[in-house]
Amino acid sequence: MANIKDVARSAGVGIATASRALNGTGYVAPETRKRIEEAAQKLHYSPSVLARNLLRSRSGIIAVMVPTLSNPFFASFTQDCEQLLLGHGYKTLICCTVQPQNSEQDYLDMLRSNLVDGILTATHSFNDDAYRESGNPIVSLDRNLGGNIPLVSSDHCRGGLLAAEHFAFAGCRMVLQICGSDVQNGHLTVGEAHRSCREALLASGVKSEILFTDWNRWDFTYYRRTAAHCLDAYPEADGILASDCLAMHVLTEALQRGKSIPDELKIIAYDGTDTARLASPALSCIVQDTAQLARTAVDTLLARIQNVPIPEPPVCNVSWLQGTTCP
Repeated sequence: MANIKDVARSAGVGIATASRALNGTGYVAPETRKRIEEAAQKLHYSPSVLARNLLRSRSGIIAVMVPTLSNPFFASFTQDCEQLLLGHGYKTLICCTVQPQNSEQDYLDMLRSNLVDGILTATHSFNDDAYRESGNPIVSLDRNLGGNIPLVSSDHCRGGLLAAEHFAFAGCRMVLQICGSDVQNGHLTVGEAHRSCREALLASGVKSEILFTDWNRWDFTYYRRTAAHCLDAYPEADGILASDCLAMHVLTEALQRGKSIPDELKIIAYDGTDTARLASPALSCIVQDTAQLARTAVDTLLARIQNVPIPEPPVCNVSWLQGTTCP
């Protein structure tokens, strides 16, 4: 495969001149540029994208950091981001941080070393200081990192109210809300959904209990155990609000125990990903628009990379998807 030296030799110019012509990084006389381009075409020369980007102090790579891809919400968000970034000429580095060895700090160090141009983070750790101190282009999904780092999120307050309205309309007397323990201190904006749901339920005379699951747990074995625990520990619950994966496990466990859905137990899934729509009976869902979340996050990050002033990102929509597990 031909390299820049071969092109320069064929065109009768120096390597620096050939590099300027092919990378567009400086002036080259039109006739000389034409000769260099013809030599490159004849030799089937393909410039190194990585080398060219590093020359411009950029990599052409965006890191998308998520806890795991086994969760359909993060998988959908990541895929949407990747497609959008590709349209802007960027490649995507997907970073799953649920395992201890895949630390967020390692990826932040990469950003400082110009190995990636920016980070979209949807992780659930508590090391916020490292982000605020980095001084690099970062956009956060659902995690309030503070400082001047833009936050992109859904209208979780509206999502919680929608869930409460449907539980109350269905005649529920006691609703169990299941969420991760990392929402307790307001660290994650999704906690607003559970707070608004609980407040609306109590105002309607419906009892509400919140069960906090282990921090940063995404495996299906844990979901299955949690579903069984919910039905054992809260036999009086006639409504359950949980993320898609956990809601599907609750549905399966309840059916195996002979419960009538939705007569004895109403279930609402929060996220409404395509995976949740495979459940039978069909899950009623609060739907987060991952395409809109990804578009908002990508547009915001690219503006930060280009140092373009941007307003606060808009709050993304949520909607109700009618299933048969809750009227």
